[in-house]
Amino acid sequence: MENNIITTLIELTHRGNDDVKIAAISALGDYRATVEQQTAVTRLLELCKDPNKDVAVSAIKALSKLSDHF
Repeated sequence: MENNIITTLIELTHRGNDDVKIAAISALGDYRATVEQQTAVTRLLELCKDPNKDVAVSAIKALSKLSDHF
């Protein structure tokens, strides 16, 4: 079930609506990183380069939260 949630959140980061992206990014940051969740980390790293500053900052914050659990 958790992997389904992760997959859905990752899919939401591909949406055109930046508010949806930011919410999904924040939720991804709340998960404890495991090997299965490496895809989430990869996507968050990509989002750090998003042209929208708020999206990029949100991705950086999410990665920061995840780093506490590695």
